[in-house]
Amino acid sequence: MKKARVSRRKFLEASMVVMGSTRLVTAQEEQRAGAAEAAPALRLVSQVPIPKQSGRAVFVSRDQRVKVITPRGKQVGDFFALNRADPNEYTSPANTRGRNRRIYPEVGKPFLSNRFNPLLMLEEDTVGVHDLLYAACDDWMYRSRGEENHPNCRDNFNAALREIGFQPGGQPDPHNLFQNSPVIDLEGHLEIRESPAKPGDYVVLRALEDLVVVVTACSVDRGVLNGGEPKELLLEVYE
Repeated sequence: MKKARVSRRKFLEASMVVMGSTRLVTAQEEQRAGAAEAAPALRLVSQVPIPKQSGRAVFVSRDQRVKVITPRGKQVGDFFALNRADPNEYTSPANTRGRNRRIYPEVGKPFLSNRFNPLLMLEEDTVGVHDLLYAACDDWMYRSRGEENHPNCRDNFNAALREIGFQPGGQPDPHNLFQNSPVIDLEGHLEIRESPAKPGDYVVLRALEDLVVVVTACSVDRGVLNGGEPKELLLEVYE
């Protein structure tokens, strides 16, 4: 009797722990959640609203926590961090992927720099769906679609740094928070899906160095990525 053939897509969906918005809660995650509940309360240092299709930058000291919140849900945030003492060092999603051996961020694992140094530790995550593959949208991307002068995360990244008087040493790629763009088959195809983030969802990262953190509210205003419309984000710093 011949064995029934299983499609590559079904095999991948059955074998992967995380696929799109599907997550498996492990005992380790439950332990981390319990540890987070037992942690002492932190003091809010600053709260920075990020209007839709814009970006903001803040100075963050070592061991302070950065909380990125999506107040209305279904909104992607491009996350960048630069070493305050050396702006030529900044977060690298490629190195985060390579060192952690995962194409998705994981609680308890660091965000690495272009020099393979850990710059932040992901401590809390109420969504569990993010992206480490896509570059920031920029003016060239929108021009290729025939759209002139469209707001974009690359320009917003640089504008946010100019506002605080910080000159970057390069143009880092983002860690795309709340972005749902999974690998869907063994051929490596990607699919853009609606962000599963609900109103009030967030991530918390602990700074491992003195940093400049930039968050841009993704400017994509068509398709399903941001739930059909770009929205605001909220950035908070705790100590």
